[in-house]
Amino acid sequence: MFRGRRGTRLLGTGTQTRRLTRESVIEKHGKIYEPGTVLFREGEVGKRIYVINEGRIKLTKHVHNGEALIEVLGPGEFCGELALVTEAPHPVTAIVLEPAKLLIVDAKQFESMVRANAEIALRMMRKLAGRLTEAHFRIVNFHLRRPLARVLHQLKWETKVAEEDLPPLIPDDLAEVLGMQVGEVEKHIETIVKEGLITLTDDGRFQITNSRGFESYLSYLELKDRYEYLD
Repeated sequence: MFRGRRGTRLLGTGTQTRRLTRESVIEKHGKIYEPGTVLFREGEVGKRIYVINEGRIKLTKHVHNGEALIEVLGPGEFCGELALVTEAPHPVTAIVLEPAKLLIVDAKQFESMVRANAEIALRMMRKLAGRLTEAHFRIVNFHLRRPLARVLHQLKWETKVAEEDLPPLIPDDLAEVLGMQVGEVEKHIETIVKEGLITLTDDGRFQITNSRGFESYLSYLELKDRYEYLD
C-alpha cells in the first residue's frame, strides 16, 4: 500500500532481446542486499542510482514528529536519481524491506545510458515529473494541522494513483505515511465511514462513495485549519 505513483521502469522490457540484455546486465552487475540495509540517507550526497530487479525498498523522510513513509518501490523501479541529476543531497532515506537484487548505476554510467538511449531519458523525465507532483502533495499534507484533514487528503491521493482499482486501506501503513499513531488513524477512518464519505470492502479496500461530500468536507477542514491558525 501507499506506493505513490505506478512504477516507471528505467530499463525497458519491451522485446525478448531487451529482456535478455536487461537480465544479463543485472546478472553481471547486480548485488544482493539484506532487509534493513540503508542504501542512502536523507541529506547525503548522491553518487549512484539503484535499479530494483527483485525485492522492495521503502523511502522515508524526516518530519517534525518522526519518520514518514514516502513510497515503497518494487521490481523495475529505481531510486537515488534526484540527488544524482540535481547534484543536491538526497531528499529521502532508502531502506531495503526484503532481500533485494539491485543494479547499481554510477553517475558516469548513467550519463552514458541517457546519451545513448532517448527512451531512458524519457522514462527518467516521467519519473521526475511524478515525484515532483507527489512532493507538492506531501508539502500540502504536512502543512495541514488537523489530523482528520490529513487522513482525508491522503485517501484522496490514494484514490487518484490507484486509477481504476480500489486502493487498500491499512491503518498501520496509513499511520506510517502520515507520521501518526495507528489508533488515531483508526478513529478518523471510523469518523469518515460514519459520515458516509467512504465505504470499506470485505477485502480491506475503500471507495469514496460521496465525492461531493468528501471534497466539501476536506475543503471545509482546510479552510478552518488555515484561518483558525492565523489568529
